[in-house]
Amino acid sequence: MFKTEKTVNRLIFAMAAFLVAGLAASLFFNIRHVKEHYLDLAIFSARSVFQSAVEIRRWNADHGGVYVPITEKSQPNPYLKDPRRDVATTDGVKLTKINPAYMTRLISEHMAAQRGIRMHITSLKTIRPLNAPDEWERSALARFETGEKEVHLVKGENVFRYMAPLSVEASCLPCHAAQGYKEGDIRGGISVDIPYSPYHAVIRAHIIELVATHLAFFVLGLVVIAVLGWAISGSVRELSDSLSRVRKLEGILPICSGCKKIRTQGLDPQASASWVPLELYISGKTDASFSHGLCPECAKRLYPEYSQ
Repeated sequence: MFKTEKTVNRLIFAMAAFLVAGLAASLFFNIRHVKEHYLDLAIFSARSVFQSAVEIRRWNADHGGVYVPITEKSQPNPYLKDPRRDVATTDGVKLTKINPAYMTRLISEHMAAQRGIRMHITSLKTIRPLNAPDEWERSALARFETGEKEVHLVKGENVFRYMAPLSVEASCLPCHAAQGYKEGDIRGGISVDIPYSPYHAVIRAHIIELVATHLAFFVLGLVVIAVLGWAISGSVRELSDSLSRVRKLEGILPICSGCKKIRTQGLDPQASASWVPLELYISGKTDASFSHGLCPECAKRLYPEYSQ
């Protein structure tokens, strides 16, 4: 039983604090889970682009390059040292050889225009100056030298960056052996930039939904706590009232020296109706009930014949 309303107030406060702490922890971990989930999806998407680029490069290298018609977008590669770089068909169509690096760049330009996805092949020993790494790519390349398999970065709210290393294969050596590479070395890497704003939009929508859900539970919890507090406070008040009535009996009572009747408060002390039997007075003030009997002295005085 609760002894005071102060105890009830402390209990209600503790319940409210527990509700807030529990919902705050739940919201925190749910939001973190949502962010981690969509970050994993972005990593998977960028990794898939990288792996596709690696397979396309491998296919190109296995075939010694591919020839395409010379167009405004497919110009001869000035960095490709191959006597058969540019050829012509028997009917006069001019062709140029596309090696793996050039094909990667052309595909990247096409994907950037169509999908907003960019690939950049780079290394610490570049042949083409425009393939030089930026600061983040340079840091990633250094980490690849220590054995790291991939790195990623969320750049603001709009760009997700991913990079993984390229290993030297036998088909790479005709172009890169002169740079001192041998099979199995880390040749460089391909960075992949994908739009991250769609992921952020979905993350924000999920967070709004989570906040709304937790607020609903918070309001519901407060209502439940308020109802419980009201019920408990009512019980405490009833108990306090009962205790107060009992305490009133502990004060000075006007009692008749002869018949032991009690004079009720506020009534005319000279009126017989103002004096009530002790048991009647107590019954009116409390829930106590009485059984009647005789003490030995009264029994001897009132019924001496039965006390012999």
